[in-house]
Amino acid sequence: MAVAAPSGFDKNTLQPVHHRTLAEFSATSTRDAPTSACTNGMPASKQHPAGYPINDYTVVTPDAKNWTSYAVAEDWYGKHFVSGPHIMSLTHKSDPYGPFKCQFMCNAEDGCNAYFVWYEGIGTNHEHLNCVLFDAIVHPSVFVEASGTITSGVYDRLCSSSS
Repeated sequence: MAVAAPSGFDKNTLQPVHHRTLAEFSATSTRDAPTSACTNGMPASKQHPAGYPINDYTVVTPDAKNWTSYAVAEDWYGKHFVSGPHIMSLTHKSDPYGPFKCQFMCNAEDGCNAYFVWYEGIGTNHEHLNCVLFDAIVHPSVFVEASGTITSGVYDRLCSSSS
């Protein structure tokens, strides 16, 4: 896009004052770039087929850990927070319906490139799903072990949809 403004003494002669070029963006692996806007990988629907299409995101989990409850480190969370937690009255028994619904929140939010889903109040009448949106993909190195929740996962935006 070029914007023009009058130049010199002749107010009718226009000269470009701003030129915008688009830089190429190459996709990087989730595991290599914690502040990227998207990643390459397998769609969540293929990672954990359950009948709910989550094709524009890939599931990210802690490396080589069997944590059922983990969170995103507080400092990273604060730097990349977009909105949330968005609360839904769903239980962990409905999973992966919650992450399926959360993807629509992320898709509707400008700048959302990842979302994190977990359940609180497990086994009580107050059990619910939390969905937090982030502006960058989440690298497994920012996960910390948590307790008292069940984590569904982090869903990073794919650079191109693969179904």
